[in-house]
Amino acid sequence: MQQTVTVDGQEVTLATITVGMLETIELTGKKGHAFSAAFVAASILAAGDKERGTEAWVNGLPFFNGPLNKLLEAANEVNGFNTPKPEPGEPEPEAAPAAAQ
Repeated sequence: MQQTVTVDGQEVTLATITVGMLETIELTGKKGHAFSAAFVAASILAAGDKERGTEAWVNGLPFFNGPLNKLLEAANEVNGFNTPKPEPGEPEPEAAPAAAQ
């Protein structure tokens, strides 16, 4: 599965991560932003984009204007992690307490 997202005027394609991509970009042991950057980079690399399929490229994106979020949503979708979006006017779901996870 693939999905193309436009980031800063560039089309970036993400694809389902294969086992081979996990040999190139390590996800194990990473948390938070480091995991998200590696996950997005692996999805971009899985689409065949060696230039943008690196953690360095993903980490070079502006943090606060949303391109990383767009890429992360696409990476979740193409890898089968559906994240339902609330309907307009519906409150965001509450996070579970850390102990419950």
